[in-house]
This record gives sequence, C-alpha cells and structure tokens, in this order.
Amino acid sequence: MHIQENNNNFNGANKVYEANLMNPLYQTQSPVTYAGFFVRLAAYIIDIIIVKLALSTLRVPMWIVSMFNPDFFLFKPILFDFSLWNIILYLLSALYFILLTYFKGATVGKYLLRLNVVSDLDGEKIPLLDVIYRETIGRYLSGLLFIGYFFIGASSDKRALHDILCNTHVIYS
Repeated sequence: MHIQENNNNFNGANKVYEANLMNPLYQTQSPVTYAGFFVRLAAYIIDIIIVKLALSTLRVPMWIVSMFNPDFFLFKPILFDFSLWNIILYLLSALYFILLTYFKGATVGKYLLRLNVVSDLDGEKIPLLDVIYRETIGRYLSGLLFIGYFFIGASSDKRALHDILCNTHVIYS
C-alpha cells in the first residue's frame, strides 16, 4: 500500500507512514489488542509454576546429594553468594523463557492466555539477541522496584520497560 502526497514538505512523514504500513501490527484486518498488566502477570505466574515444577526434578536429587556431601563443588559459592548450582538453575529457567519466546513467540503461560510477543519494527521474528536481552537484562531492569512493569499501565500500547528496550509488544493472538 502506497500513499503519495502532492506536497513535498511531507516526504519524511510519508516514509514513516509507509514503514508503518509494512508493519504487521498495522496490516491486520482487526485492530490489535495489547495485553495488559494483569493478564501478563497471570501468564508469568503460570510460567513460574511450570519452571519450578520442572526444576524440582533436579532440585530434589541435588538436595539429597547436598545432605550427604555439603562440600560438593556445585554448592560452594563462586560468584558473590551464588554457587555453580544456583547459576545452572537460573540459566535453565532463563532458557525456558528465551527458547519458547524465540521459537514460538510465546511461553506456555502466554500461549494458554492467547498472548504473543511480536516485534514492532518490521513484523519479522524477534532476533535471538533481542530475545536474550529482553528475557534476562530487560526483565531484571523492569523488576527493579517494579518500575518497568508500571510502564504497562502508563502507556497506551501497554509496553513494559523490557518491551521498550527490545522493540516488542505483547498482543492477543
């Protein structure tokens, strides 16, 4: 779709308008509905329950090992007060969010609530580095005093700080 203006003063505005028309968020037949704070929170709670249950299959045996051998190398602090075991568990939980968001556009919690994470730049798949940044550093920054999550209620397109940083939206599919 291409709209031309006769006035040359609006060439820059036309290019922005044309770029927006290429964005799938603007091409849909029905209007896009952005996901609000509480539905995103519900999806996150579902995801945390899934991650905790899955990781408990690793935690319980390792807890038994730690009772018999508390000096096992996995349990000794290596980074501040975090042990190698803590770091492994964090990486596994981060992998859940990163891989599902990258390959499917939604975690299980988002899928159950009919939500998708989409790119707002070009409508294509979110690049892997953006997903990693969004799901790790971006969520950490959003979680500082929960200020990044308050952005969801304050913005018309309901984007948290990590969505703004990575040029993403969470929408109903």
